[in-house]
Amino acid sequence: MNTYQIHVDTGSISSVTQGSTSQANVSKVGGNPFQCTIILGNRHRAIRSISLKNAQIPIGFYNIRAPYNTMNINSVTTTISPGNYSITSLLSVINSSIGISVGTFSQSGSTNKILFSGGGATNMNVQPQSLLSFLGFTNGQTGTNIVATNSYIVNFDSYISIWIENLGTSSLEPVQVTFKLPNNVSSGGILQWAELAQNKQVVKVSDRGVRLDRLNIQVLDRFGNLLNNNGIDWSFTLEIESDT
Repeated sequence: MNTYQIHVDTGSISSVTQGSTSQANVSKVGGNPFQCTIILGNRHRAIRSISLKNAQIPIGFYNIRAPYNTMNINSVTTTISPGNYSITSLLSVINSSIGISVGTFSQSGSTNKILFSGGGATNMNVQPQSLLSFLGFTNGQTGTNIVATNSYIVNFDSYISIWIENLGTSSLEPVQVTFKLPNNVSSGGILQWAELAQNKQVVKVSDRGVRLDRLNIQVLDRFGNLLNNNGIDWSFTLEIESDT
């Protein structure tokens, strides 16, 4: 059995020749490094396993973004512009967007809960993974002064997933996760993941007929939605074990 390491950087501008065809090593969809195809210089056959050895991912995606940036109060939907927000700046933008006649959001003392003071009787229409749900409100809360049921969270990306469509999943569960990376840095930081420092992540390949000449990659958030890293490239290393 042979072992090969594949080092990938989505910032690469090199070309790869396969047969008589030359093409870019990295092809991004809409310029998004989190949705790309990596063309390999060699075709790998008789693969036994593929594992993630390390990854270096600058965090360029926003904490408040579609589809989590909408809220519904009294059947009126408000959309907040995507961006990086603290709880203070987020509440300020929300209050400006809905207007004082609808009401005002504020932090409720030291409880990590949000208080809504309405201009009149208010009904919270809270859908799962909506902005109101991340602010801690639950569906059906009504009144003039409403305290969120739960604590708020504005940085909800506790992990991200690397989904390599033509490798498949590392789990028997029906989720698009090839490799899972805990996220312990905020926007502007670099997520550093290393196998020896954390855990081994490996995909066993039972089909010896697989021919691997490219990697079709998406990076997804914890809810399975595609992330946009706003043009910031990233890199990782895979290890392939094969009989060739």
